[in-house]
Amino acid sequence: MSFWSNPFSRSTSTPLQAAVSVEREQRSAGTDVQVSTESNDARLLGMLGFGGGSVAGVPVNQQTVMSIAAAYACVNNISQDIAGLPCQLFRRDQGKRTPVDEHPAVPLLNLQACGLQNAYHFRQSMTALTLLRGNAYALIVRAAKLRPIQLLFKHPDETDVRKSGGRLWYKFNGDPKTYADYDVIHLKGLSLDGVMGVSVIHYFRETFGKGLAASKAHTNFYQNGAKPSGTLEMDKTLTDAAAARLTASFASQYSGVENAGKPILLEEGLKYKAISLTPEDAEFISTHKLTRSDIASIFRMPPHKIGDLERSTNNNIEQQSLDYVGDTLLPILLAQEQEYRLKLLRTDEVATHYFRHNVSAQLRSDATARGNFYAKLFQVGAFSPNDILALEDRNGIGEAGDERFIPVNMAPLSRLAELTDAQIAGRKAPATPPANTPPPAPENE
Repeated sequence: MSFWSNPFSRSTSTPLQAAVSVEREQRSAGTDVQVSTESNDARLLGMLGFGGGSVAGVPVNQQTVMSIAAAYACVNNISQDIAGLPCQLFRRDQGKRTPVDEHPAVPLLNLQACGLQNAYHFRQSMTALTLLRGNAYALIVRAAKLRPIQLLFKHPDETDVRKSGGRLWYKFNGDPKTYADYDVIHLKGLSLDGVMGVSVIHYFRETFGKGLAASKAHTNFYQNGAKPSGTLEMDKTLTDAAAARLTASFASQYSGVENAGKPILLEEGLKYKAISLTPEDAEFISTHKLTRSDIASIFRMPPHKIGDLERSTNNNIEQQSLDYVGDTLLPILLAQEQEYRLKLLRTDEVATHYFRHNVSAQLRSDATARGNFYAKLFQVGAFSPNDILALEDRNGIGEAGDERFIPVNMAPLSRLAELTDAQIAGRKAPATPPANTPPPAPENE
């Protein structure tokens, strides 16, 4: 029996038979364990083409979840913001940090990942799948001396992951080769086993299902001309065929948005009695608000970033934007930086090199915040004029621009022991006049 088994490469008949055969082989394999973040039922439904299950008759899967406006906004905003940040490589040598631009991994993460994707779209896709599915994969293509030359994006549905001998092994659909963990970038979300990220769609399908069901109810509401139901009443008794024909005729003429407000023409003593509810009465709006809030909390997204300005003001939006960078983006960036460092650098480089995203690029659209940021770091000597110009993509002003400045009314703590008590107190002690100094002349009255 081989290490890997692909049910779709067999000549067996149905996906169900193939799934059962795979499960049988896994149980008999012993040491080789297939890693999965979903239950066996969910995996089997996926193999049979039913996606991630359904809630209230609405299928919940990757495609349907992205049709929810709040979910799309969360995934799109986070993935775009991360993909737009420069991912820089630095070398640390005796406490000095030096940017490294000539390393082959730098253009893969900042210019072009492979022939099909530039670096922006590659990193956006990897981040989006990490948010939705908990796992994202990319095969590292190497040249001589282990130089990475391409990053090939691989969808989770096309990736099989197994754990054996204390390592993870990967195989991709259409590729007969098995790859070790150091040849595959594997970005993970929240993990419950320390190996695989959990699927947000799987764990929150009830929440997403409510959003999809509410959206479907809204659609049906307006398809029916904003009149969900009503009764036609008359004194006569109609046969079943006549009642069905009357109902169909009425629906064809008066249902639908295009017929909204159209005068109703009734004959034969018919009376129409509406029993419809307004969207507010049916709590459609409150359901949408609740679902939108739930989805924002799942992705740790400030409400104003997805268009929910109900409780936002100019003051708290600024603070929420700072919280978004610190609480939402930085944990994801840290996980990606560590993965890039372990997989794209050689063993002899890992100890001295590291990747770092330039989060100050988030301030690019806010001139006031950017100016305050530069001013504060300039005033404590952290930035020189040339440092600030470089961050603004402007040329330096020569050697004079490398000079750093600090306020003159401050002294380092190391000099504290050299100062007298009077100096520590701000030199406010009165000076003692010399002994031979004559008294001051009296003022003229």
